[in-house]
Formats: sequence, C-alpha cells, structure tokens
Amino acid sequence: MIRIIASAAALALVSGSAFAASISGSVASYDAQARTIHFENGETASIPVHVAVPADLAAGSHATVQINDNTGLIGAVFSRTLLGS
Repeated sequence: MIRIIASAAALALVSGSAFAASISGSVASYDAQARTIHFENGETASIPVHVAVPADLAAGSHATVQINDNTGLIGAVFSRTLLGS
C-alpha cells in the first residue's frame, strides 16, 4: 500500500512539472493554416497538429502556450479574448 501511495505521489510531482514552461501574452496574429501564433512581444509558437487550438484565438486575444519541460514540445494552447478589443 505504501508503494502505491509513494508511486502516485511521485507521478503527481512529475506530471505537475511536465508543463511548467509557457509562452503567454497578447496575440499579434494567428495563422490557422500554418498553425503559428505570433505574440506582440516578438515570440512565436508553432502548434503541432495534434494540439487543439481554441476557436477564439485571434489577433487581440490573450493566449498561453504550455511547453513540456522534458520534451520541449507544445502540449496545450489556451486563449481568452481581451475585453474592449
């Protein structure tokens, strides 16, 4: 029983840090065909085809791209439209 609890705790720690890196900010432009997000701060993220892209992702919205620390690959994209844009 203790091994199961210790294994679960270790998995939780590893899982929690797997997506620690991120790019976040206002979107300057989004090319849906190329699946590329250009942020106003100059950063760019190329989204793999297996990662869902929010329907509201567009210039003027705020987006966060989570990057897996272990692989360096993008694992998730989140977005919210800025008020007043």
